[in-house]
Amino acid sequence: MNRRLYLTLLLGLFFSLVCLYSNNHINAENTYLYPDNKEKNFISATEFLRTGNLRGYSQFKGADINLIQKLAYKDLKKFIRSKVNDNYYLNLNNIYINTNDNVSPNRQVYFYCSIIDNETTFMHKFIILDAETTEPLFEGNGQKFKELD
Repeated sequence: MNRRLYLTLLLGLFFSLVCLYSNNHINAENTYLYPDNKEKNFISATEFLRTGNLRGYSQFKGADINLIQKLAYKDLKKFIRSKVNDNYYLNLNNIYINTNDNVSPNRQVYFYCSIIDNETTFMHKFIILDAETTEPLFEGNGQKFKELD
């Protein structure tokens, strides 16, 4: 009899822990400030740029590269990697290294980045906007002076 009671209590504890873990895991997935919106349709990043509603960002005049794309937040690093050479990719690490835990990986974002690369300087500026709210999620810039021969 004691063995049966012990097994019943053990099974009850086990199922309680499984349910508790499952609920916490489900709740953790749904706590994004910017949740998954991959099923929604938004205009392209180029169309959004043309609306004139892009606040606080403008492309460099005479930029060597302008990256403009609507994409899932999780694909940002892969997109940058596919569009620039190794040197640029390493110099743009402030864009993709620091991820935001408030943004679902499947959240659609607009990404704009402008790059100037000349004999003395590498400069870039960027902004990442939420495609649904058009609020800025990240923005920044960087400048690296090159060694002169």
